[in-house]
Amino acid sequence: MSQLCKSFRLVVILALAFALQPVGWVGLAPTGLLDAHAQEARQKKEKPKGRRSQVLGKRAYALIEEAQNRLAEEDYVGALSQLHQIRDGAKFSAYEKAVALQTEGFVYAGQGDYTKTIQAFEKAANSGDLPPRVVSDLIYNLAQLNLAEGRSARALDYITRWFATVEGEPTADAYGLKAQIHLVMEDLTAAEQAVRKALSKVEVPRQNWTRLLLSVLLQQERYIEARPILEDAALRWPNVKAFWQQLTAVYYEVDEEKLAFVAQQIMHRQNMLKTSKELSSMAQLYLYHDIPIKAATVLQTGFDDGRIEKTEKNYELLAQSYMHAREWDKAIKPLTVAAEKSDKGRFFEQLGQSYLQDEKWRDAEQAFVKALNKGGLRDAPNTWLLLGITRTRVEKWDAAISAFRKAGEDDDTARDAFRWIRSIERQLAAQKSG
Repeated sequence: MSQLCKSFRLVVILALAFALQPVGWVGLAPTGLLDAHAQEARQKKEKPKGRRSQVLGKRAYALIEEAQNRLAEEDYVGALSQLHQIRDGAKFSAYEKAVALQTEGFVYAGQGDYTKTIQAFEKAANSGDLPPRVVSDLIYNLAQLNLAEGRSARALDYITRWFATVEGEPTADAYGLKAQIHLVMEDLTAAEQAVRKALSKVEVPRQNWTRLLLSVLLQQERYIEARPILEDAALRWPNVKAFWQQLTAVYYEVDEEKLAFVAQQIMHRQNMLKTSKELSSMAQLYLYHDIPIKAATVLQTGFDDGRIEKTEKNYELLAQSYMHAREWDKAIKPLTVAAEKSDKGRFFEQLGQSYLQDEKWRDAEQAFVKALNKGGLRDAPNTWLLLGITRTRVEKWDAAISAFRKAGEDDDTARDAFRWIRSIERQLAAQKSG
């Protein structure tokens, strides 16, 4: 698998970690506890007589209502003090104590102490003193909380328990939560089944569930299946950079290089590429796809606004872009900067070639001399040959012959070098005879 795809898969998994957060309490909210318990009590009163109906007494109701009011004002200490009167009081029923304990869980949640929230909800749910519907909501909340706290096995236990006891068809959100838990536990098959069920129950796909399904498919390298989902996601949420990145990687995996380039151009046009690495990579792509002037524009703009680092490599890329666009004069400045930054002579060699294109012979000569002095050239004999040619243009005959002789030490350039030497000798002879 390509390095691009490996990096892409890592991005998918990391991005998914941000998506696996609780979407908010499902079921009872703390401010609705009293109404919910009252409704449960009314429903029980309508049933045939049997087990005694559980209702809150006036004193318990008042204390819980006051606790809720203080919770709304973020007076957590005051809210807990109200609830502890019920917990520690001898005159309150087991049902009232369970409701108080449930409310404590919401207070701890307001403080951000999810460990204590879990403990309170577990005690309330397992007390046997709360109505089934209330217990069901608590079990669901516990599945969410344990997932958020990294206790995926416990989260799975609770969501499994919830599915086994819930009345009627589970909601789309419930399947979405189940899918998240399975994905964290790396049960990709179960995660896929649950998230597809969640998506089937909504008219418009949700972004976090789409991400989840894509994570499953991409971890299994099912790129052909992922492609239409990503294409739809990129159109549905065009401002989400991750979808365009993933779509680009998938296009490369299915050998759709041109489409991958189009996706990257869209990201660039939408100003999604922010870092120096992203922008320089985009410039390389323009150059690769034979749009050198666009590559140069990306780089020059990035240098000007400070988004692209002014490194030797990036200056070289800018110079190459200008040279491929035959903008020889514009290539000179970035080549000069790259040459000064580098400890090797190859940039001075390229600089000399740019001067040659503009017939700036003296500048070319100086550049080739600097290139040879710095060394580290891939083809030094050819540089000696070019140096000799520039010297002939300014009629430095002896210096030119000296350069050609150095070029003649290599078999690949010897023939051309000696032809130039003979040409110079003939020209000098003609001048003498004339």
